[in-house]
Amino acid sequence: MNMSDSNNMIEPPVGKAMLGTSNIEPNALEKQLINSLDEDKVDDLSKCLFTLNNRRYGPIAGAYVVVCTEAGEQWCVGQLNADRAKPVILFENKVFSNPEDAQIEAQNLKLRRGESTPCRNH
Repeated sequence: MNMSDSNNMIEPPVGKAMLGTSNIEPNALEKQLINSLDEDKVDDLSKCLFTLNNRRYGPIAGAYVVVCTEAGEQWCVGQLNADRAKPVILFENKVFSNPEDAQIEAQNLKLRRGESTPCRNH
C-alpha cells in the first residue's frame, strides 16, 4: 500500500494491527454488491483478506476477481481489498457482457501492473 492509499483509510489506534475501513464512499456497483450479501459473511471475508494481506488493510496487489453484477448479463473486474466496509473494489470502467472477457481483462490488469498472486510470506 502506498502513501496515497493510507490517506484514504481511517487510521487504527497506534500499535494495533487491525482491519481498517476506507473513508471513500463505495461506488454504485460496490454498494449494489455489498447490499446483496450477508453482513456476517462479508465481515468474515474481510478478516480473511486482512490476514492474506499480512495484517494490513487496503487493496491486495495481484488479487483481481470477476464479479457478476447483473445475473447472467454483466460482469465486472474487481480487486480484493482488506477493508471491513468494502472487501472488493469494483472498477466501473471494466464492465463486460460475459465472464470470459472480464477474466481476460483481470489477467491483463495484473500483468500491466506487474503484480503476482498474493503470498503471505512476503
